[in-house]
Amino acid sequence: MSFYTGNDLGGVPGLLPKPYYWWEAGALMGSLVDYWYYTGDTRWNDVAEEGLLFQVGPNNDYMPPNQTMTEGNDDQGFWGMAVLTAAENNFQNPPAGKPQWLALAQAVFNTQAARWENQDCGGGLRWQIFPWNNGYNYKNSISQACFFNIAARLARYTGNQSYADWADRTWDWMVATQLLDSRTYSIYDGMHVEDCSVITPYQWTYNAGAFLLGAAAMYNYSTSPAQAETWRKRIDGLLNGTQVFFTGNDKNIMTEVACEPVDLCDLDQQSFKAYLSRWMAATTKWAPWTYNRVKPLLESSAIAAVSTCTGGGNGRMCGLKWNTGKWDNNTGVGQQMAAMEVVLANTIQHSPSPVTDWDGGTSVGDPGAGGADVGRKDRAFPPISTAERAGAETAPRMGSRSRAAGRALHALRNHTLLDLYSSRFASCGTTYSTLLLGKWLLVTNEAENIKTILGTKMEDWPIDGPRLLSTLPVLGPDSIFNSNGEPWHRARSMLKPSFVRDQVADLHCFDRHIRNMLAAISAEGTTFDIQGLLLDMTMDSSTDFLLGYSTNLLTKASPEAQKFVRDFEYAGRESAKKARLGPILYHLPHRKLQKAVQGLREYVRFYLERAVAEKEGEGGGVRDRSYVFLDELLKAEPPEEYTVDQILSILIAGRDTTATAMSSVFYFLARNPRVVEKLREEIGSVGEETPTWEQLKHMKYLNNVIKEALRLFSPVATNSRMANKETILPRGGGKDGSQPILIAKGTPVRWSSHGLHRNKDVFGPDADEFRPERWESDLRARYRYPPPPPKSYIPFSGGPRICLGQQFALTQIAYTLFKFFRTFRAIEARDSGPYLLQTNLTTSFPYGCLGLHIVVIGN
Repeated sequence: MSFYTGNDLGGVPGLLPKPYYWWEAGALMGSLVDYWYYTGDTRWNDVAEEGLLFQVGPNNDYMPPNQTMTEGNDDQGFWGMAVLTAAENNFQNPPAGKPQWLALAQAVFNTQAARWENQDCGGGLRWQIFPWNNGYNYKNSISQACFFNIAARLARYTGNQSYADWADRTWDWMVATQLLDSRTYSIYDGMHVEDCSVITPYQWTYNAGAFLLGAAAMYNYSTSPAQAETWRKRIDGLLNGTQVFFTGNDKNIMTEVACEPVDLCDLDQQSFKAYLSRWMAATTKWAPWTYNRVKPLLESSAIAAVSTCTGGGNGRMCGLKWNTGKWDNNTGVGQQMAAMEVVLANTIQHSPSPVTDWDGGTSVGDPGAGGADVGRKDRAFPPISTAERAGAETAPRMGSRSRAAGRALHALRNHTLLDLYSSRFASCGTTYSTLLLGKWLLVTNEAENIKTILGTKMEDWPIDGPRLLSTLPVLGPDSIFNSNGEPWHRARSMLKPSFVRDQVADLHCFDRHIRNMLAAISAEGTTFDIQGLLLDMTMDSSTDFLLGYSTNLLTKASPEAQKFVRDFEYAGRESAKKARLGPILYHLPHRKLQKAVQGLREYVRFYLERAVAEKEGEGGGVRDRSYVFLDELLKAEPPEEYTVDQILSILIAGRDTTATAMSSVFYFLARNPRVVEKLREEIGSVGEETPTWEQLKHMKYLNNVIKEALRLFSPVATNSRMANKETILPRGGGKDGSQPILIAKGTPVRWSSHGLHRNKDVFGPDADEFRPERWESDLRARYRYPPPPPKSYIPFSGGPRICLGQQFALTQIAYTLFKFFRTFRAIEARDSGPYLLQTNLTTSFPYGCLGLHIVVIGN
């Protein structure tokens, strides 16, 4: 409870502090009810009662107005399950005149039953309640699981068959859609309504637990031997399905298998094991034969969990990974809840059985509760949008004379690199093989194949071949971008803490550098090259963030800083060229490249040594910022060259991709004055001159402009991997390419996100057009082609290797646009040349933002 601030002076009862979402606070209230149920200790009862009642909303159905920006059916469901637990266990009832536990659960059920829709996927609940929220086009298992769980338990508590009918209906729909596999009882994450046959295959503990307890309630409610036997078999099947979540030598330690092994459990997922523990134990009360199967798993998991509870300042904070036998430096509300729940669950046999309406239950119900909100999906609240993704790269700067002379050559090169892929896909299908330098190369634009390579079979497709050759000379062998397997996991674990919310939301990190850039732009309507300024600005901000000392290119750069930038840009271009020579010619000496790499590494090493000296109290210069990435990195005491590799890796992402991503946004805005006006209107609605991170995050149109620009301008236009063993991709075989295809060991594969993002079958006939409105949830119904599933939009790659700094980059882009249009009224394109791209380590405009010059007209 040290994390909970709702009972502090000035706190909001029932809420956890940011960055925790509202639903987890409801889950915490349920844990407090569980704590009392197992221990009899009443110290937290008043806190739980206050929190559960404070968040009910004006219609007593857990739809408070301050949560409609993000509230989903699963969020509401967790509060509903918490109050239903309070009713079943005879938790202290609210005072007269306040909504009662049973009635609150019934209100949640009634509002959700009214949202069941058959239009898409033949039934089910959408993830999000309101059309403006990201995820409204997704039907996920946890939303169905919460609804099923509440319906089944209400049937048992009240004896009302109508609740049981809804539970049956939900189960049947899950099986029909194959979100619940009736053979293995695996439960998968969900599906987008645009294609209900494509299942997101992740399995989460809380899905299994919610369905397990609901099935146990249905077994306990059954009115005939045949019904009881049906649900008995389903309970046994679900228990078999949960075995996937138990790992270790004896397969008996609970693990969040979809994210723990790759260190990618987010804040929500860190709590999921609490609910499987909670509901496995509760199942034994309604399905007693399960006790002998469940108890050993809970006992082993509890012992393992407690072994991790040695962290923090008090020595009692618990870790996420129970099978490590020690604290993993990972602490939070979810970890504490999960450890507490699994320990308490081991005493289930000493706890009373849940009550019913006719067997000791005292909570007062209301079958018509929630009627004021039944069917509501709209209200005059401003819509919300999550920040999207970004990226791009540096480009050489040329004089005006060479620009005109070089366009024809770059048009040809652009065709051979990017448009060539598109033309081949049009004639050969989305997956084809071609000979390149005497070796067969597989080229694919199929989203399922890319998802397999980046996600489900990532271990079959390591960084190797052209991708490795292009980055190895600059970034070194230990770079997070060049390593695989355990070395990659180690690098990601070390770097990830530096990209937590507190650092991403620190707008002061780059505010000074954005102001320097804006000051360099004349307000007299003169023409200038914005990509050059953005490259300088992002280099300044990135070195500030990473090293604590900015290059200050926009103000007064030192000769050493200027040389570092020249070496950096040259090394990036030349290493990409070198990789195109193939593995044999690649090894030809390139002394100038070697010298440039040596120079840029010496520059980073200088500040590394200075940081070490400052850490040891030996003094140094004055830091530009209080938080420095390098200082955090040094806490792990990595080897010097290893640290240099990681710094350069993050610098490429933080400087090059972000700068040309911003350039792409300005490119499209310069040609779309209607979009500019709409964007300026949204920016003008924010009262402050300097917005907060939360305000930027919630600016829907601003984020959609960025998202659309990155769809058309892919930061990494192409990417590649190499098969390390014989493996299979899901599509590309057979006469029509719809069948799986066998891939031989050593086969390189390349895909084009540039082409994927312009796929007219996915994005519609206007896929080549810049239209930010295509991402607006409240306008989706107006267009024939709704937004695609996430696997078709990968500007920051995908799977476990998805870019760590994506939110940092997106925040910087959004903040730059905000400050730009607070300073200037409009932008106009001053170049009619063709749309040209250059591909090196990343994509860029070859002539200072595509040879584009932008005129900025002052207010």
